[in-house]
Amino acid sequence: MNDSLSKLETIEKLMGSVQKEQLRHVDCFISNKLSMFMPVSGPCNYAIASLHTHPSYLFVLTFNDQVSFKINTREIIAKPNKIMALSPNIPHNEIFTDRFPRYIAIFIDKEFFEDQLNQYAIVPNIFLQGDFFPVPPGFLYAVKEFLLEVNNDIPGAQSVILATSLKICHLLIRSMLNLEYKKDKIIYRLEIDRSIEYMHSNLDQKITVKSLAKTANMSPSNYSRTFKKETGQSCISYLNQIRLEHVKRLLLEGDKTITEIALECGFSSPAYLSSSFYNRYKLSPTEYQSFLNNDDFSKV
Repeated sequence: MNDSLSKLETIEKLMGSVQKEQLRHVDCFISNKLSMFMPVSGPCNYAIASLHTHPSYLFVLTFNDQVSFKINTREIIAKPNKIMALSPNIPHNEIFTDRFPRYIAIFIDKEFFEDQLNQYAIVPNIFLQGDFFPVPPGFLYAVKEFLLEVNNDIPGAQSVILATSLKICHLLIRSMLNLEYKKDKIIYRLEIDRSIEYMHSNLDQKITVKSLAKTANMSPSNYSRTFKKETGQSCISYLNQIRLEHVKRLLLEGDKTITEIALECGFSSPAYLSSSFYNRYKLSPTEYQSFLNNDDFSKV
């Protein structure tokens, strides 16, 4: 879809009759089944057109409280970090103000969306009139992946765009139906393994429970409980063990000072490294090197 006319035709299939000039303040990411629009330099002049309709489903992810809509005769204010949903052919418009709105509007082909919806045992003819739903886990990642694939348009992009469009549909439907994932032991293990890999790759950085929990997509309290259940020790104790094992390897190589080793392994000072090393191995780093030189380190 490199031709501008074909892009506009694709947009019209999802949005209805629209003029190119109405989208001049908007970044457009277009595909046949699903397209996304973001106002970037001003209002979307199509969105503020009075009580227009779309032949497709509309989902609006808002990032601030500067967005409000008129749906038929009802006015609603968008909820930040929530998704507003609207079924096809419902008269509506964005209410124009002098405040800058921040949102992504997602248009999904009616037949395409309902094909996915039919896979769920729900009452048919679902009718959305400005309903709000929480942003489902993984949704923003899927949106970013869609935007990147459309923007780059490299070989294989159309297949990935279709796959991502399907994923976005199902994430939206599951959020609408309040379907929650049940995480099993394997998923938790994978998330803990990801955080352990993060430890190994960032030993020289300040690592906190909060940063580790973020890599595992968990709250800090849930992460701490799960980590101890999976490994038998706290995440900070485990991190300290990894750091000290790396210290031992560097001492074995013998070409760095204690200060250099402390910095590389994430210890705030050589003194802190030495005390941590002694608490674990009952030897100072210098004594450990002496054992290495004498080929006598069986006790370590």
